Amino acid sequence: MSDHFLRRATGAALPFLIWAAHFGFCYIVAAAQCTPGGWRPGGPNPYLLGAATLAALAACAWIGVAAQRRLRASPRKEFTDYVAAAGAVLSFIAVVWTGIPVLLVRGCA
Repeated sequence: MSDHFLRRATGAALPFLIWAAHFGFCYIVAAAQCTPGGWRPGGPNPYLLGAATLAALAACAWIGVAAQRRLRASPRKEFTDYVAAAGAVLSFIAVVWTGIPVLLVRGCA
């Protein structure tokens, strides 16, 4: 009998890893673009950060839908599927709350 613990644990933690990657990417890019002599003077690129936010939101939605399908289709409910579904919802909200302030920044102080 194969347990596949690492695969199931990674699947349950994946929405939170997506949020963490989005958070880090957005704030590192914003900080790099706001430093004197940075990539792009005048503030962070809203198109780059918007694309990263949309990609993270799509990934969270896809993981949530996949977890819901597994929960509905299987007679044997897995706890990791519940965690993945709930984590996808929480991570979706976290990505929105992380992305909104970054996208609203027009210039660097």
